[in-house]
Amino acid sequence: MHRLLRSKRGKLFFVLSFLLIIFIAISVLNRIANTHNVWYFNCHADGYFSQQGESLLTVDKSNLWLMLDIDHHQAQLTYKLDSSTDVTEIANLLGKVKRVDMGSFTYHLELTLQPISWQENSRLHPYLRNEYGITTPDFKDGFSVSQQIQVIDLDQTLTKATLKFLPSNNTWSCQLLSANTSD
Repeated sequence: MHRLLRSKRGKLFFVLSFLLIIFIAISVLNRIANTHNVWYFNCHADGYFSQQGESLLTVDKSNLWLMLDIDHHQAQLTYKLDSSTDVTEIANLLGKVKRVDMGSFTYHLELTLQPISWQENSRLHPYLRNEYGITTPDFKDGFSVSQQIQVIDLDQTLTKATLKFLPSNNTWSCQLLSANTSD
């Protein structure tokens, strides 16, 4: 063995073996770090919105849906608000996954609001302004927002997940429609 390491072939063999081990280790780490490229989350919540009428306060129940699609470096976030008293409102944000923190399983997204016609008494518009911490009333088409979404719980069967939205700290329980971890 000692004689092998002193020869040119032995040194070459040692260097190539070392490089192969490093390459395999990096490949395995890269595969582990990139296992969550494609996610389709479908989330639902009951929304309660209050309105002050002429003499009394009324509370209307609505259904708020959130669909989050992450496909490699592309992201789409769709909010849908169904109400028995108003027409359905939909807001769609498209953008990119800027980075993923695998330690905290947090996606950092840069999103842009797609064209939308807000209703005069929109309930979704103030909800989204609160969600993104927007203080100005001009949340309209082309408005860009930063969103962090942390997967705080994922069941072993990959069918349910709990997501935390930052900076609002809103938490959603979601159904995982598809998780393609082979890409």
